[in-house]
Amino acid sequence: MRSRLLEPRSIIRVQSWDVTASAPSAINQIVGASWPLEVGSVASGLVDVLCVGPTEWLLVGADPNSGQLHEKVAAALLETSLRATDISQAFARLGFEGPNVREFLLKGCSLDLHPAQFPAARCARTRFAGVPIVLRSRSDSEFEGVVPGSYQNYLLAWIADASTVASTGNSPSLFT
Repeated sequence: MRSRLLEPRSIIRVQSWDVTASAPSAINQIVGASWPLEVGSVASGLVDVLCVGPTEWLLVGADPNSGQLHEKVAAALLETSLRATDISQAFARLGFEGPNVREFLLKGCSLDLHPAQFPAARCARTRFAGVPIVLRSRSDSEFEGVVPGSYQNYLLAWIADASTVASTGNSPSLFT
C-alpha cells in the first residue's frame, strides 16, 4: 500500500439551504459532466463533482489556480439558492493505492469498503484516524481523501506508523 500527498488542485464547495435546489444546466458545461444528485455519487469530467450530502458538493478541478473555476461556478449559480466557496487553500488531498488499500483504510475508518458497497466513482464523508475526510474510490485499488489541511501532517504520520505496524506484523498490545 502506498500513500502520498497529492498535488494541489482547485476545491470548490457548493452548498444550498434548499433541499429541492437543482443546479442550472450551465453548470454541466463548466464541469463537463451531469451534476450528481445522489449522495455518494461522483461525476467526472473537466472537473470532478462529489455529492457529499443532500445539498453539498465538492468540485475538484485539475488546475491548482482555483480563482477562475470559482468565478465560473459562482456566476452560473447566481439565480439559484446554491452558493460556491473556494476552499482550496484549507484542504489537502491524500492518495492511497495498492492491492491491500481497502484493508489498510479499514484501520482508520468504519465504512464498508467492500467493492460491492463502495465501488469506483463513489464517495463518502467519514472519519479517518479521527479526522474528518471525504473518501473517494477511484478504482478497486486507488482511493483519494480530501482532508482539512491542518490535519495533513498528523495523518501522514499516522499513515506511516500504521504502515510500519502492518508491514512488520507487530501490533501494539495493551497486555505486555
